[in-house]
Amino acid sequence: MEDILNCHVDALHPIEPKAMDINELKQKYGDRLAFIGNIDLEYTLIRGTTRDVVILVRERIRDIAPGGGYTVGSSNTIPGYVKFENYITMVKTTKKYGRYPIRH
Repeated sequence: MEDILNCHVDALHPIEPKAMDINELKQKYGDRLAFIGNIDLEYTLIRGTTRDVVILVRERIRDIAPGGGYTVGSSNTIPGYVKFENYITMVKTTKKYGRYPIRH
């Protein structure tokens, strides 16, 4: 991570949930780096319910957004096989709960 930061990177994407703990990254590097994504593609956006999406998006906003430096997004890209209703739910939930200043 220090090598990445030494290259003057401002934001990190993707943040694969099974490979990196976004909460740990925020705690260690949140004053030096913004984070994009971490909404799970392996299950939540592809096979999960809209309720699963709302829960995960709200959790990420609650945990990562305070103090700035977080943009909601998938853990990688949005492939064609993502459930359309889950993608729309991610966007709507972000618009509803992701306005600064973040309130828990």
